[in-house]
Amino acid sequence: MEPPLKKRLLLVLGAILIQSIYTPTSLLLTGGIEPKSPFDVFPLWIIWVIPYALCYPLWAAALLWLIWKMDESMFRKTITGLFFACSLGISIFILFPTYVIQPELTGNDILTNLLRSIQVAGGDHDALPSAHIYATILLALFYIDWHPRFKWLWLFIVVVVSLSTLFTGQHYIADVLAGYLTGWLGYRFGLWWNTMDFKRYKPAHT
Repeated sequence: MEPPLKKRLLLVLGAILIQSIYTPTSLLLTGGIEPKSPFDVFPLWIIWVIPYALCYPLWAAALLWLIWKMDESMFRKTITGLFFACSLGISIFILFPTYVIQPELTGNDILTNLLRSIQVAGGDHDALPSAHIYATILLALFYIDWHPRFKWLWLFIVVVVSLSTLFTGQHYIADVLAGYLTGWLGYRFGLWWNTMDFKRYKPAHT
């Protein structure tokens, strides 16, 4: 493996390790705030567990693609934004605990069992901001910059993922909106950091 590729892989793994703090905090934290509003009237619609679960292979594919295919400038923007969004999200989870009252599941069909396993593995804390949302929207924004012709595909993915978090009872509207903001801040930070990095290392004119 060439050194630049190895470095990219290590950086992505570093961001994943930060985000992995989500699981123990969601499982172990107690108390906090339930960010539910009067507008949270979404019924449980079990079919939406499919796009919710498909986020995981989507993220994996997107990260592998940026490791192997993104040019250096785009990679720096994306990985910096990813570190920022994941760090911000985890910090909020720890400092301002939030939880969601998950819907009671009945039945033993494959989709219900899938959602049940997600509930058990993911816990009921770390609700706001939605990690599903901020990870998806951050990748969407950078991939739109990289390949603008796929803009509508990525916007469609963001809408579907957003609805999946609501119709599976995994998140409230406030969680989704906070996820949008967290992902957008990560995107803007990545752009800013890349600009500062370029100025820092720009050769001086002689």
